[in-house]
Amino acid sequence: MAAITAQMVNSLREKTGVGMMKCKEALVSCEGDIEKAVELLRKQGAAVAAKRADKEAKEGAAFVGSTDSKAFAFELTSETDFVSKSDDFGKLGSDIIEAIKAHDAASVEDVLKLPVGSLTVAGRIEEVLAKIGEKIEIRRFASTPIGAGEAIASYSHMGGKIGTVVKLAYEGTPNGGKEAVQASAKIIALHVTASNPMALDESGLAPELIAKEREIAKEQVVNEGKTKAEFLDRAVEGRVKKALKQFCLLDQEFYIDSKKIVRDVLAEEQKKLGVSKLAVAQFIRFEKGK
Repeated sequence: MAAITAQMVNSLREKTGVGMMKCKEALVSCEGDIEKAVELLRKQGAAVAAKRADKEAKEGAAFVGSTDSKAFAFELTSETDFVSKSDDFGKLGSDIIEAIKAHDAASVEDVLKLPVGSLTVAGRIEEVLAKIGEKIEIRRFASTPIGAGEAIASYSHMGGKIGTVVKLAYEGTPNGGKEAVQASAKIIALHVTASNPMALDESGLAPELIAKEREIAKEQVVNEGKTKAEFLDRAVEGRVKKALKQFCLLDQEFYIDSKKIVRDVLAEEQKKLGVSKLAVAQFIRFEKGK
């Protein structure tokens, strides 16, 4: 077996970012073969991931990206804020963005299989994990296609604390072209970031949420004792409708002008653009740890 030199150890350290002693141990195990040592350290990184599977990864960042044909967002998590702010973590996020731009994916599992150089995204995550020794994972992923008559805006808030994508659908030829529609989408994206809607309108809300709000409203009306029994249901439904508006994007008060709701803002943008239709087709909002 070839002697393990300081130069070989340093070369492996530069390739992997792993400590000198671990690099030397890997080279000894692999009889001086640097490429095999890299693979061994990556495997050890995977073992670290398994050992840390019970650790909670609540830090991290939400990443957004787009091409001419799609927009997407994903949350990449870590255990500590220190790691999430590191260059290695940021570079990993950028590499995943580029992989998604170049290839189609519909789920986290699909993303993990995408190529990143000679590795997959999963392999790239293991590579970074081997260097820092902390659990890293893609917690969630969503994407939306961009078709004719559609425009998107992506927004990253506070270095990835929140990542938002909004897609608007329009009909007609907009004043200022598609870029003007993208500017309108940015206005809505900022609102989504600030106000955290759950759905476009009531039809998109979970039945469990509606049932919970109805139960709360009924208790309120009964406890107040001001409504006659025959008008109880009507009073409850009125309160439920009012309560649900806070969860519905189109019915929310606009984040910088409480005298308007988002429907009003869309109508104003439609008029400004000179199109016959302007509607929110989809939105994605990921907040780290939420």
